[in-house]
Amino acid sequence: MTKPPHVSTGTPISNTNRTRHQESLFSDPDREKLDQRRRKFADDMAHAAVPADKDEFCKAFFPAPTDPAVLEQKPKLTENPFAVLLEANKLLEADVRRLFTKAVNDHNLVPGFKMRECGERPDPSSLDGDKQKVDAALYHAEHAPTDGRQAWPDQMIPIEFKRDDNNLDPWDDSKPNISTEAIGRKKGRGQCISYSELLHAVQHRVALFMLVVIGTRARFVRWDRSGTIVTRSFDYVEDWKFFCDILWRISLCSDTQLGLDPTATRLRPGDADYERMTEAADLKAHTDDVDEKERDLKPGELPADGFVYKYVRKMFSESVLSPWPRYRVEVPVGKDDKNDKDGKDNQDVEGRKGTKNTRQFLIAKPTFRAWGMSGRGTRGYVALDCETGEFVWLKDAWRAHYLLVDKEGDVLQRLNKAGVKHIPTLICHGDIEDQVTLTPDWWEVNNPRSSSQPQSASYPSACSSSSATHMRSTSSSSTSRKRKSDDESRSEDCSAGFSQFREDCPLRLHRHYRLVEKEVAMPLSNFTDGQQLASVVLDCIYAHYHAYTKPANPVLHRDVSGGNILILPKILEDESGAEIKWTGLLADWEMSKSKDYVGLGRQPERTGTWQFLSVALLSGPKEVEVCDELEAFFYVLLYYAVRYLRSNIDETAVARWISSFFDTYGVKGDTYICGNEKLAAIKNGTLVVAGSNTELVEFGSPLDHLLENFLNWFKANHIVTKYKKQRQQKNMQPPPETILPQLSDEQGSDRMRKRRRGDRFTEEEVGAKKVHVLAFGNAVAQPSDDDWAVYDQVLSHGPMMQLLADTIDAPPPGCLPWKPNDKVGDRVDKDFRPPDLGVGPTLPATLASNKRQKVDGPAFAVSMPLLTAPRPPKTPERKQPFVPPYVTGYAKQKQH
Repeated sequence: MTKPPHVSTGTPISNTNRTRHQESLFSDPDREKLDQRRRKFADDMAHAAVPADKDEFCKAFFPAPTDPAVLEQKPKLTENPFAVLLEANKLLEADVRRLFTKAVNDHNLVPGFKMRECGERPDPSSLDGDKQKVDAALYHAEHAPTDGRQAWPDQMIPIEFKRDDNNLDPWDDSKPNISTEAIGRKKGRGQCISYSELLHAVQHRVALFMLVVIGTRARFVRWDRSGTIVTRSFDYVEDWKFFCDILWRISLCSDTQLGLDPTATRLRPGDADYERMTEAADLKAHTDDVDEKERDLKPGELPADGFVYKYVRKMFSESVLSPWPRYRVEVPVGKDDKNDKDGKDNQDVEGRKGTKNTRQFLIAKPTFRAWGMSGRGTRGYVALDCETGEFVWLKDAWRAHYLLVDKEGDVLQRLNKAGVKHIPTLICHGDIEDQVTLTPDWWEVNNPRSSSQPQSASYPSACSSSSATHMRSTSSSSTSRKRKSDDESRSEDCSAGFSQFREDCPLRLHRHYRLVEKEVAMPLSNFTDGQQLASVVLDCIYAHYHAYTKPANPVLHRDVSGGNILILPKILEDESGAEIKWTGLLADWEMSKSKDYVGLGRQPERTGTWQFLSVALLSGPKEVEVCDELEAFFYVLLYYAVRYLRSNIDETAVARWISSFFDTYGVKGDTYICGNEKLAAIKNGTLVVAGSNTELVEFGSPLDHLLENFLNWFKANHIVTKYKKQRQQKNMQPPPETILPQLSDEQGSDRMRKRRRGDRFTEEEVGAKKVHVLAFGNAVAQPSDDDWAVYDQVLSHGPMMQLLADTIDAPPPGCLPWKPNDKVGDRVDKDFRPPDLGVGPTLPATLASNKRQKVDGPAFAVSMPLLTAPRPPKTPERKQPFVPPYVTGYAKQKQH
């Protein structure tokens, strides 16, 4: 296969809530206030709302029945049930809420459901640490709470009330972008987003419907991982017949139509699988579990096959014994997945038969949860395999659904087949039925390409019988998205299974996806000492090296970060005996990219974890290279060393040092760029203690030797690369000369003479000797001999791996030895809270980049904390992906 042509220098880097490392001090949900997070949510979705006509919305999502027998059951209303709210605009919010709830329940407007006020009592903090309180909600009658609590796991449609104040309505129908920046509106919008975000985390949903009531007016809202569809507000008191009809239609909708995922079955006390989870979570009943501590195993201590590490069962127990709901979820099994025995369809205990073979897993509270409403919404669970009874890792996410974007499971399958070590082992994976986000389709209907292009468009709706979607009919010139079944081959993935994105659509298309892996690992923060930290990082660099060189279709990971480097205890045996050793596991390959696709724009943005991106990637668009990935490994080593190991950074300054180095960015023109601290470290080749220009960061261990050498290599590479780029630009043809208004020779000479001399000084006065200057056009100094000698040490994996291995095993003469007790715990005080930085970048998560909206006056590259940009960043232009000729079937796709 020939390498496709280079068509792009890179896509803008995301700099939003979902691209920041989970341990970033400015993004840690446990270290920020709820109103701060809500502002971030509103910022991330600033361009993600699509206005809709109420009739079109309800026709698509709450369809009217056609069966005469069903129509006969419709409540006969002779009077307006909401007449008591005719003066709602003059009432207190609490009174409106009470009267509204009474009207719905007394007139049985939503048969089979009960509306409950729940705005006074939050759920336990173990379910929602923020103790949020939506005003009311619709519940299935049998699960409606009676204690006034939220009961988040059982809410079907949350209902939020606002006073009749135009500034409190979260959306503004009079503006082209209904998500305006008005303070009151933005605050209410952030509040609604946070409710949706929590419900998508606690429940298993494809979408969420919400009702927002503002005095006598109301809106229906539909949330998914791409954005939100918002009806224009209507007067529910005046238009009560329409409103009551829709409430009745809601009662006829299935749970799937109301947004719940049909492949996730809620378990309740008394269910067999519920009790099975309780039994598996009982720590005291499983005394034969193995302690994961690193050690030599004594004769006879080697555990039998099928053993469980204590930490794994503890993680499962913590998830099960929380108030979070328990579920049995389905995951597709492809023909090449592990343990696929017969390839036949199977059927769950409820008799719901899918179109593909599936396996079932039991889960409760996620061990990992990505914050934010829009985006992938990743959740990670320690799951119990219903088939084998073993604990596994289950990942639930909404992946980017675009041409040439591989499923993570497909990548892992190829890497596993190639024998790449220190990566997860795939069990099964696949797209979940036809569950895709619909908001981008509604945006496209509202924003046709041009009036000259004929298209028959109707709004997409949710299917009444499954999670599949009815797509609008379009002409060949439209951008209809073609869905695919999961049993098609990868080559078909590239040609017919994925969408080309509309270049002008600000919303990203996502598809629901689950992945199950054999290994349940520990977070990197569990490391016990500096030597072990270095060893775990080395294992992951080794995995990265093999993934890039060993398979027939090699890949770059492209998201090396602290959250993706995990610790996995393993039992190793040789002739001398057996031991439990903590090894590294490089996880989360969803952002990886084949070397064959270098230069191809596969989706609207390139994401990564801001804290660990290289200086080069943060300084301008470029393709991710091995040197960028190795620099990310360096930052992971540095981050965890500073945060958890003893060093000469004062205890009170660690949080400030971390946030300054990892969490800041600069602004140059209209673009986010690398922060000053990280840039200075790479340019100067030194790490200095905060508040000092000379005192170097030291750990009193071989880590100093490692960090010093790595930093010297990256410094040299930075200098040489910049020099080569400058020389290359100098040799290029200069741009056409700009024609400026001309002065006469006499006028120009006189003006220049005045500028030269004026009344400043004379050469004799200042005694200037010979002035040494760089030759014109040579602003970048030539690299030194030392720079040329080591710059290529980071162009391949070998030198970094070798130095790590040598230093871990035998530190060089002059180095202090490794210390078994150099980890002193988290040096960032648990009570540390980042300051309230006000309004930050408002680029939506669906189209995030490092672009920033221009502001008046000059802008300089001054580092500032994340989320302090005074204005929203600019949405970058979308571009169609280049499709190489070897992607078979693409031409046929274009003809359909």
